[in-house]
Amino acid sequence: MKEKLWIVTTVADSLDSLIEGQPKFLNQYFDVTIVSSPSARLITVAERENVAWQAVKLSRTISPFRDLLSIWKMYRLLRKNRPDIIQSYTPKAGLVTMIAARLARVPRRIHGVVGMPLMEAQGIRRNIMKFAEQFTYVNATALTSNSFGLREFIQAQLTKKPITVIGSGSINGVDVNYYDRANLNSNVRTSLGISEQSTVFVYVGRLVPDKGIVELVDAFLELADSGSPVDLFLLGEEEGDLTPLPTKTRKLMATSDSIHQLGWHPDVRPYLAAANVFVLPSYREGLPNSVLEAGAMSLPSIVTDINGCNEIVENGINGNLVPVKDSRKLREAMEFLRENRNEIEVMGNMARVRVINSFKQEGFWIQLAGYYLSEELQRG
Repeated sequence: MKEKLWIVTTVADSLDSLIEGQPKFLNQYFDVTIVSSPSARLITVAERENVAWQAVKLSRTISPFRDLLSIWKMYRLLRKNRPDIIQSYTPKAGLVTMIAARLARVPRRIHGVVGMPLMEAQGIRRNIMKFAEQFTYVNATALTSNSFGLREFIQAQLTKKPITVIGSGSINGVDVNYYDRANLNSNVRTSLGISEQSTVFVYVGRLVPDKGIVELVDAFLELADSGSPVDLFLLGEEEGDLTPLPTKTRKLMATSDSIHQLGWHPDVRPYLAAANVFVLPSYREGLPNSVLEAGAMSLPSIVTDINGCNEIVENGINGNLVPVKDSRKLREAMEFLRENRNEIEVMGNMARVRVINSFKQEGFWIQLAGYYLSEELQRG
């Protein structure tokens, strides 16, 4: 009989976008159930992955009463179903799941760290987030991280527990056959009226300050003021009152003819295929899937010199590294590639080679399954 493996995230969007295909693969070796807050998307993902699902309402914000209620509901669910292994991702899911799983005596409790919001938090909020992270780790029997740099930060700042990085890092690897521009004929430039002479930069992710959107917009508009034409694709959505962009930045985005706010798309490949350079000037990351996907699509990346990003991009080889929160250096890196289009092709080819050699999805899944089955994990 296969052991029961539960995978938990705060919302189903994370199950959908972060680990697509992984539950279905793991279901060969385990009896897999996915868990998140109730939504139609949770059911859709479960049907696509051909796995079972359970719903527990989880709040993304700090809410002691609702969190205690979530812990109680999760505990009851775990006591009834008795999984052998439980894997949580995202901070709130980790806190609720690890506490409930310990109370329910789930033998193997793994929390996967894929990002660290407290890196940018200040004051009381930072202290609360730090305590929540540390309490999550105390209740887990094992920890994983999606990057080596993030592991170093956690062990320096939060815990001395061993932390495992699967393979070369990431949370799901990359399907290099799916993300291959050779298989696509994109008409995005034509539909948006963009000439082939324009250098197109593309960003994929949430439109929030921590992702460096303010610096990106400022750098791009300075670049657009002179020289050959440029365009910027922004693929993603704002988070409203949760983490809003400054009003000035939103106005600049809305009034520029060269900034194309394209919203969220389940398939970003046509937009990556229409672009020349990927940009992610984030303040903090685990190991960003978006940079891996762009690399698989033969795009060089301009990223900030932070953990995760600098584990994918080697400066001057498959992209460029720039300092955090430095719009001037970001503009200079963007200008260099605009003025040296031959470098884009060379770096782009190296980017795909890097992803194929180190982050191929099938290899990652096999190593993850091996980790779940390992004697080390069973010993706790």
